[in-house]
Amino acid sequence: MARSALAMPPEAVLEAERERVATIERATAATLAIMAPGGQGGGSGVIISPDGYALSNYHVTSAAGDAMKCGMPDGKLYDAVIVAIDPTGDVALLKVLGRDDFPHAQLGDSNELLVGDWCFVSGNPFLLANDFTPTVSYGIVSGVHRYQYPAGTLLEYADCIQTDAAINPGNSGGPLWNSQGELIGINGRGSFEKRGRVNVGVGYAISINQIKHFLGYLKSGRVVDHATLGATVTTDEDGAVVVDEILETSDAYRRGLRYDDEIVEFGGREIGTVNAFKNVLGIFPRGWRVPLAYRREGTLHRITVRLAALHREGELLELLKQGEHPTPPSEGDEPNPESPEDEPKPEPPHPQAMAKKKPKMPDIVAAQFEKREGYVNYFFNRQNRERIWKAFRETGDFSQAAPQWTFSGDLAAGGEFKL
Repeated sequence: MARSALAMPPEAVLEAERERVATIERATAATLAIMAPGGQGGGSGVIISPDGYALSNYHVTSAAGDAMKCGMPDGKLYDAVIVAIDPTGDVALLKVLGRDDFPHAQLGDSNELLVGDWCFVSGNPFLLANDFTPTVSYGIVSGVHRYQYPAGTLLEYADCIQTDAAINPGNSGGPLWNSQGELIGINGRGSFEKRGRVNVGVGYAISINQIKHFLGYLKSGRVVDHATLGATVTTDEDGAVVVDEILETSDAYRRGLRYDDEIVEFGGREIGTVNAFKNVLGIFPRGWRVPLAYRREGTLHRITVRLAALHREGELLELLKQGEHPTPPSEGDEPNPESPEDEPKPEPPHPQAMAKKKPKMPDIVAAQFEKREGYVNYFFNRQNRERIWKAFRETGDFSQAAPQWTFSGDLAAGGEFKL
């Protein structure tokens, strides 16, 4: 019997399928199956540089401690060491050890995403990756610029990406890719059917553009903090976003912002809701200078403000050491209709506090882990400082100069540095 022409896919469809398969194969080569020492629990991650820097969720790595095992699609198991954490943004930076030619993700631009764009997720859901081959799920971008604040935790998912590609337990920390195979987010939260813990089609990823803002700080080995304007906002009776309270010591106050001023633009975006304001604020580290436009009595004013630290000096470290969490939003705060009530609320411990429960650190990891007050791992910071100082010394003889030198400046991507 002759087959119908409709039963034969046109060549264009076959070619699109081949391209999709090749893209997924290329991208997922950088996916990690992360396992805590002893095999208790795990999650996912993704390598972002050939020398082994990798991203995951803080709530994934905190359960593993300072050292963990990472399986890759090549079937091999690698040691990894924690580099730094962003507890508020739920991001961790790792260093996978043993190679300097790791397959790695190409970073995309999450600001270019549109609702309806194709995307795919790779990772280790339900710890299924027994041979370290990641599971892949396909879907679309369901929403952009979502705001999530799981009550009772440190976590704040600002400006995150919503997708219907299945993000199940174990996918946390793994990559969200666009259709070109570029990394556009790190998967973190999902809505699950209560009885089976199965994704119901609503998952959230931390945008890669937010992570880019923090990446330099993470490579310093610190516990990274987010930012505050030094002011809170609310919605007035006309629906405008206005300043509710402002600290007189804040840079915003010094530059002219006052109580009841209407916030019109912030960080280059129009502000129409309180959550839109929080979305922008949540993607910046402390110390960044951000443009802000406000309206007072019909007159538009434009200023650039320096953001302060969200937590007081030492407060974030102390909260992590004690396993405590900041007070969740009060009942008077703007309601958050985007936060699903059935979402489990992760309450991760601090990796240092978990270390005593873990097996002895492997020698390859111990050689690249250095404790220091205020840091998660000082080793790579010290390495980079020594490299930079060596380059300075090679430019001239500074031996006759004063003994104490400090170099400081602005990073091209924003923020500051100091040596």
